[in-house]
Amino acid sequence: MAFSTDLRVARCKPSKKSTQCDDLAVHLQASAPRHPFAVWDISEWVVVSQEARGLDPKDWVALQADARDDSQSSWWLFKPIKTASYRRFDDSSEKIASELAGLIGLPAARVELAARDGAVGIISRNVTPDGCSLDSGDTLLSEFDGYLSCAGDNRPKNRVGHSLDNIQRLLDGVRTPGDLAPETSGFDLFAGYLVFDAWIANTDRHAINWGVLTRNDDGNRFLAPSFDHGSALASGVQDKFMATKDAAAYAGRGMAHRFENGSRLPLVEMALDAVMRSGQNGHEWIDRIGDLDAEVVRSVVEAVPGMSEVRRNFVSTLLETNRRRLTA
Repeated sequence: MAFSTDLRVARCKPSKKSTQCDDLAVHLQASAPRHPFAVWDISEWVVVSQEARGLDPKDWVALQADARDDSQSSWWLFKPIKTASYRRFDDSSEKIASELAGLIGLPAARVELAARDGAVGIISRNVTPDGCSLDSGDTLLSEFDGYLSCAGDNRPKNRVGHSLDNIQRLLDGVRTPGDLAPETSGFDLFAGYLVFDAWIANTDRHAINWGVLTRNDDGNRFLAPSFDHGSALASGVQDKFMATKDAAAYAGRGMAHRFENGSRLPLVEMALDAVMRSGQNGHEWIDRIGDLDAEVVRSVVEAVPGMSEVRRNFVSTLLETNRRRLTA
């Protein structure tokens, strides 16, 4: 699919490589964007590997110069938009989520809108620094009795074993990446991921969509930055149907169905349970979301090029509704 002519395509260079687990290439946005987000032209980038995980084919890409060395920290995952009988909006959801995570200081993969040989989508920066390895939650939880893996083709409807009890046990002793306060534990940060999911209505936090980094030279473990937010912000709802939906009512239907017995558990309740287990360090993420100015959040949504006004209004209302539900 060719990209819309109203998108601004730019030849951009990524920032420096990340070389340590506690010096991650995450996106921290200090202020609201002032201009529409650029669409990176990556047509001349080279494919360095294929991504084996997930149902849809995706390529790891890099600049020519970066592809010639052994570093994977400069790789980006190119995810073209999904089209079946209609266009999904995973690309705008991923970009908005990356920017919002930056506004609250939540470690998350850097995402840029991208175009490659006429195909549009996003590129997501590799969250695994050089010198580290990444294991998914699914791989690590497979050592727990009764856990049902979601890695196969026949994924269980009820994600038995993907529970806060097991995740809290698994993350015992796991540290946090970047510049977070040293007293913030891996589970404190995971609680932040669930708070973030509840805010952006991300219903796809299955056990392959989070992981733990291990530093190869000393074995220290860190919770990996959050990644893969394409199912958030009503990305699968078409504009023509969005015009007739109530965003506030839609927010209330967001369930944690990627967790054990989560099909009727609201994302907000799941997040608040995690925060209660975590304590003040977990509640910090709710405070940060509550302190954001609604106009700053709206400016992030407004900066996505080519988005309809119907979708902008729906997404902005969805975010504000969930913010109020979390901070009530």
